[in-house]
Amino acid sequence: MQYRKDVDGLRAVAVLPVILYHAGISVFSGGYVGVDIFFVISGYLITGIISAEIAEGTFTVSNFYVRRIKRIFPALYFMILVSVILSGFLLLPEHFRNFGKSVIATVFFSSNFFFWKQSGYFDAAAETKPLLHTWSLGVEEQFYIIFPLFLLWLYKNRKNTKFAVTAVFAVSLALSIFLTYRKPEMSFYLLPTRAWELMLGAMLSLGVFKRVENRFTADALSLLGAFMIAASVAFFNTATPFPGYSALLPCVGAALIIYAGEGSILGRLLSFRPLVFIGLLSYALYLWHWVFFSFRNYYKNITGDAFFMDNLFIIAITFFFAIVSYYFVEHPVRKKKFHVPSKLFKASAAVMLLFTAMGTVIYKTDGMPFRMPESVNFVTDVKESRYRSTDCYYRDPMKADIDNLCRMGDKKNKPTFIVWGDSHALSLTDGMDKYAHINGVTGVFAGKSACPPLRLVRILINDVPTNCRQFNDIIFKDVAADKNMKNIFLVGRWEVYSGKPTLGNDAGSEMTLDDGITKNVIEHDNLKVFEESLVRTIGSLERAGKNVYFVMDVPEVPYDVPSEMGKIEYFKHIFPALTSFVTSALPYSHYQERNELVFQVLEKVKAKTNVKVVNIQDILCKDGECKLTEGGKSLYADDDHLSVFGSEYVIGQAGTILDDIFKK
Repeated sequence: MQYRKDVDGLRAVAVLPVILYHAGISVFSGGYVGVDIFFVISGYLITGIISAEIAEGTFTVSNFYVRRIKRIFPALYFMILVSVILSGFLLLPEHFRNFGKSVIATVFFSSNFFFWKQSGYFDAAAETKPLLHTWSLGVEEQFYIIFPLFLLWLYKNRKNTKFAVTAVFAVSLALSIFLTYRKPEMSFYLLPTRAWELMLGAMLSLGVFKRVENRFTADALSLLGAFMIAASVAFFNTATPFPGYSALLPCVGAALIIYAGEGSILGRLLSFRPLVFIGLLSYALYLWHWVFFSFRNYYKNITGDAFFMDNLFIIAITFFFAIVSYYFVEHPVRKKKFHVPSKLFKASAAVMLLFTAMGTVIYKTDGMPFRMPESVNFVTDVKESRYRSTDCYYRDPMKADIDNLCRMGDKKNKPTFIVWGDSHALSLTDGMDKYAHINGVTGVFAGKSACPPLRLVRILINDVPTNCRQFNDIIFKDVAADKNMKNIFLVGRWEVYSGKPTLGNDAGSEMTLDDGITKNVIEHDNLKVFEESLVRTIGSLERAGKNVYFVMDVPEVPYDVPSEMGKIEYFKHIFPALTSFVTSALPYSHYQERNELVFQVLEKVKAKTNVKVVNIQDILCKDGECKLTEGGKSLYADDDHLSVFGSEYVIGQAGTILDDIFKK
């Protein structure tokens, strides 16, 4: 197959937007489409090479795999080795353990499956995974295993190769469009929904489209292709449904540029030596850039404006490692002759086995916590609530009643109080249990995830209805009918139910409240529904003779507290002079802003009911700051839930408030 400089130049057009997108530069908000351009190029080149060799009678599967190994393995395993070293130096045990699993997945060409099962590509959690970008290598490697055998079979059996490849293209594209709107993570990561991009390149190589003879037409098509790529890079973003229909824009754009030929106006531009040079480095640039950006993202909350966090520094070090990788690792191995393929296969298997062993050791040792100073392990050691269990929390909500709810305190007596709410109520149960034991009182916990204790309200998460209303109806009826049940604690993530967007780990979810009584009047008006339903719930409980306590939420934090506090502790040891640390506290103004609507609603509710407000935030927030740790230990289990230690600390500090309630 004849070498085309413009295709190497197109590789530069593919890799640079990816790098700039990951740098967070807004005008490249759709830069991730560079991966799709790579897929089109790969399909074009691989098909051309295989077809030409089959026609000449020189194609063998073993030689094809020799070339692929020489092309992919050296730079990939050099990158993984450096990533292992850096991750061992920089990642906390929990994240290093997960990194070990990703190493194993990458070795076995399955990292696209691994990251598909973990989180979405655009999720905040994905931004700190050093091998996330190898998902696309997984797709290509799976393609390299299957496609040569498929193409060889077509030629040997004299099948209509053009038709077969076009059929695969059509089926894959239809599947991609279908799943993008139903199973977006699956559609993003897996070969069956990406194969059409590779097949588009294959169709170009096989001559499915007639050659362009007219110079003007070729120029026009190449410019149209450039416009399509530029438009997708500039106007797509993380909210764009992808791949599906959207991926047609950059993929067809890349195909048009290849189709127009090296002599087109854009082909000549792409043959410009600097672009060709970047194109030759593109594989190495793609491998290295994300490693450094992921570590930048990992420490972004605590490093301030340190020079090594700057985009220019990271891009410069990316180019440095790419050049070293290309000239001293990738290129020498590619030029080396292997007259006996089995030797290369054995050597490759040995390398794969070695890196599998590395990943296994990292995973099996739980991320090697002995690497960390004791203060790091101490602050990050958070325990799951004893009530986060199948019996207490993950139960069938339709089977709940007072008698089978999990108890707090003295389990022999009849319960006199209930903690009722969502997962934020769950995070108070351990502390309430300890207080109840000490003071000889008994309570129950009624909780369901993302389910505020509001009567006759339908809860939708990302427009999908839940059975929250039915659960709350059951709890309310039982509580109202139980004469022993005197004190009702309503606990929830109130700021979200009042209409504020979520923060932190679940920032992608959207909560909608629909009023079950005046739905046509205030549908999808969270603040109004929140106010009306709160008045209705409290009023109904008070008419049943109950004392109702509205527990203010604890401060939400825009990051995972144990991890970030652990990073602070660790950075104090490794880079004491290079960081401007965040403190282990949050400005109280952040809490006020998040809860401003809740405070407004409460003033109206207090005017209509006798509800008592428990300002639990005052325990954590003093002198303009809200503490996140106590005695070097995290008060939080994540970004918005108290840890067991935090629950016991907060309720312990609230003892006088609870004494006034229970010892009247």
